[in-house]
Amino acid sequence: MNIVVLHGSPRKNGDSDTLVATFINAYCEVQSAEVIHFRLNDMQIKPCQGCLRCMQRGICCIQDDMQEIYSAFSTADIVVWASPMYWGYLTAQMKLALDRMESLVCRDGWKGKTFVVLLTYHHHVQSTVNFFERVCPYFETDLHIVPCQTYDHSADRHIPASEKVAELARCKELARLLARN
Repeated sequence: MNIVVLHGSPRKNGDSDTLVATFINAYCEVQSAEVIHFRLNDMQIKPCQGCLRCMQRGICCIQDDMQEIYSAFSTADIVVWASPMYWGYLTAQMKLALDRMESLVCRDGWKGKTFVVLLTYHHHVQSTVNFFERVCPYFETDLHIVPCQTYDHSADRHIPASEKVAELARCKELARLLARN
């Protein structure tokens, strides 16, 4: 089983990484997997230029670190999208990589994949949830979303993902379920 993890957070070992570690560890307790991590903040990825050449040729004409993701994506069974929410949406790092997915989509690179979307947020998560729920059925993608609110509004304080017992349990349960299938 091949798992690709796209880390959208600029902070290593932050809340979204806590969810990723929980998911991956629980998965590997049931089944072995080759896991490839991409820390998008550390990669050189240029923005999509909207040239549409990928629609004609099925490959992106921009030569940068995104090529590594394309290669790993092609053999991935599970893709983990892990990102905190900034201003109610994915981080700029994750959005940049997502925009460059057009060349994969053109050659059915999303079709039949399992997507696990791990989102940490303070206030709003629905825009990203809606995005994945809207596009994934079109590509016959098996979609699983675990939102994790890391802010207590009543106490006006951040809650580390490591303290979010229900969400961590949900990550473990999902990982074990996918590993058994």
